[in-house]
Amino acid sequence: MRACLIPILFGAAGASHAGGDPNRSLLDADFNNEPLDQQIAAGGPMLGEPVEIGSGLSAIVRGAPRPSPALELSQTMQGSARSVRFEFLDDEEVTHGDLVMRLTLRAEAFDYYNVYVRERTDATQSFLSMHLYPDGNIYVYDEAGYAGQVGTYSIATDHVIVVKFHMDLGTYDLEMDALPLVTGRSHGVIGNGVGALLIGLGDIAALTSMLYVDRIHVTRGDGVFLDGFE
Repeated sequence: MRACLIPILFGAAGASHAGGDPNRSLLDADFNNEPLDQQIAAGGPMLGEPVEIGSGLSAIVRGAPRPSPALELSQTMQGSARSVRFEFLDDEEVTHGDLVMRLTLRAEAFDYYNVYVRERTDATQSFLSMHLYPDGNIYVYDEAGYAGQVGTYSIATDHVIVVKFHMDLGTYDLEMDALPLVTGRSHGVIGNGVGALLIGLGDIAALTSMLYVDRIHVTRGDGVFLDGFE
């Protein structure tokens, strides 16, 4: 089994907010207003766009195969894991309360894909590292270590991922398509908050492999969605 890590460093300093509105939306990215068949800009959370696009990564908004526009990720070269990095409104880094992340993933081929949750200014503290592998299995790691093989994924299929962090307890729950994969696990991060979501492909993913990402929604609170997200 091969762990595909994303070696991205970000040096910009940002604010860390322990409080704030307990039900505040921190990120909405559905790509519906983005021009189709073009590389997405790195305009940040105000525009529902990433703050960084890894070198060698194609990140193009497509009108298909999903019924609504989605961000298509693929590599233009191998040798390094690459990702798009999303951060939160007002440079928020959440250290207290509950935080819910929700996104839709669709892989067009079995290959190496990654979903990482990190602190805001760097990518060294692993609140969650979810790896989709070519064997169809899903493996989870975090700062505490290996959480196990937690599920499987299908190709050409929408999978709705929900992660709920209980920051005061230092734990998280992970589900896919309303089925629990991880429950009440300690992530092992001390002294940092959640501030970034990274999505991409592993270092040896085929250049023809494509991962579609849509309906990214991050909010404080209990994760009750009232806006029609899947």
